[in-house]
Amino acid sequence: MSTVLSARDLARYYEVSQGFMKPKATVKALNGVSFDLEAGRTLAVVGESGCGKSTLARQLTLVEAPSAGSLMLDGVDVTHGVQKDVKALRAKVQMVFQNPYASLNPRQKIGAQLGEPLLINTTLSAAEREEKVKAMMARVGLRPEHYYRYPHMFSGGQRQRIAIARAMMLNPKIVVADEPTSALDVSIQAQVLNLFMDLQDELRTAYVFISHNLAVVEHVADDVMVMYLGRAVEIGSKASIYSRPLHPYTRALLSATPSIHPEDRQIKIKIQGELPSPLNPPSGCTFHKRCPYAVDRCKAEVPELRPLEGQQVACHRAEEIAL
Repeated sequence: MSTVLSARDLARYYEVSQGFMKPKATVKALNGVSFDLEAGRTLAVVGESGCGKSTLARQLTLVEAPSAGSLMLDGVDVTHGVQKDVKALRAKVQMVFQNPYASLNPRQKIGAQLGEPLLINTTLSAAEREEKVKAMMARVGLRPEHYYRYPHMFSGGQRQRIAIARAMMLNPKIVVADEPTSALDVSIQAQVLNLFMDLQDELRTAYVFISHNLAVVEHVADDVMVMYLGRAVEIGSKASIYSRPLHPYTRALLSATPSIHPEDRQIKIKIQGELPSPLNPPSGCTFHKRCPYAVDRCKAEVPELRPLEGQQVACHRAEEIAL
């Protein structure tokens, strides 16, 4: 398989005001994230609010330029590339947002909204655009008469299908989905997730699937990246991470996943304390103040991602914990 997306030490910093006559502070929202994504595979990015998931999405979709590091999209370095080449690559990476209603123009009919990517990026005639739009609508489960309706005339699940259709109109290499099912009813979530997977099988699209719902991640992901305070703390295949998590934070997240089957339920691992402020992160391992396994080395030395048992983990004591 070919690698369509490759990030190396990707970082994004923001300067924020601390008040009158005070120096500006730097928030390291994304602080050195590295991963590879192959065509037709799904990388799930998980972690609690404030870990940098949505910041990562903005870098991958070229909405913002990273502060440091490199990002290779379909073999082209978009962080240091020529502006003309970067602009051409924007059509190859699309995004599906959390709130389908907010991402649609309430004053524009669905057919026009789905045809807009084709209008901007292709030389197709109006009739050809309409044909392609109606074909994509049928593919995502929408009827032909929906072409002439406005967003408020649809249910939440239908709106998300429209958002997925719009993201797929240009047959992108990568789709970044930021919590695409969290605003939907549980029964509709399954339909939308299955739609994502069917389209991936058909079009060989690579997904970066951002979610806090680990049950959803287990359903759609091939690989999982666990983030904490702007850094990746564990990366591996879904099977290996769900069966044998190596980082204490990953273990705590997985233990909190509810299950209707008694044999799948785990003893809950309670994480003590609150997520530290990104304005003033702890020294050493940023998780050490909440980690039951922390020792003096964890307070002083930042753990780097390293290979262990077929996964990558950023923990000084991973071997001891895994026993």
